Amino acid sequence: MEAVCWSDYLCPWCYVGQHRDTVLESLGVSVTHLPFELHPEIPAAGRPVRADGPMQETFDRIEASCAEVGLPFRRPTRTPNTRRALETAEWVRVHHQAAFPALHRALFHAQFVTGEALDDADVLDRLVTDASGSAVEVRAAVDRGDAAALVAASMHRAREAGVMSTPTWLVGELVLPGALDPASMKRWVKKILARNPGA
Repeated sequence: MEAVCWSDYLCPWCYVGQHRDTVLESLGVSVTHLPFELHPEIPAAGRPVRADGPMQETFDRIEASCAEVGLPFRRPTRTPNTRRALETAEWVRVHHQAAFPALHRALFHAQFVTGEALDDADVLDRLVTDASGSAVEVRAAVDRGDAAALVAASMHRAREAGVMSTPTWLVGELVLPGALDPASMKRWVKKILARNPGA
């Protein structure tokens, strides 16, 4: 069985949600990651994140969740507009499939560990290159606007599935929103697999 997960690289729960891939894979479920632009209203310059701002409680919970599964976590000081990052990742997923898993991980790592700017084309070029993708070709596709249609198609598919937030998994016909705890994720997926033997 295949699961689809919609996520955005600025979403801390999506960062935690990477661990849930291992839960699904342990049950024989493969995961396809698709882009979901969570906050298109963020300006091109991004937005600062105050240490004592409204995200403080969320980051406390993220920090605890990351510690439980051994993920490093650095509280971001800035939220970027991720449209370019999403287009870059989706172009790589479609046209350079072997490079996508490493790039997907690297984009989250850049946002939540090393604090790099996901809206900086040079940063994205380096991450694509490090993932063994063609940075020149990918950047040209994004600059031409060719990758925009891929993200738009993913957003359309997400809306048809009833996705309103990130991360959201579509497993069979069941929509699982949020970074469920591993035990809950495993319980739900086992139920789906029991209803669809051989899927």
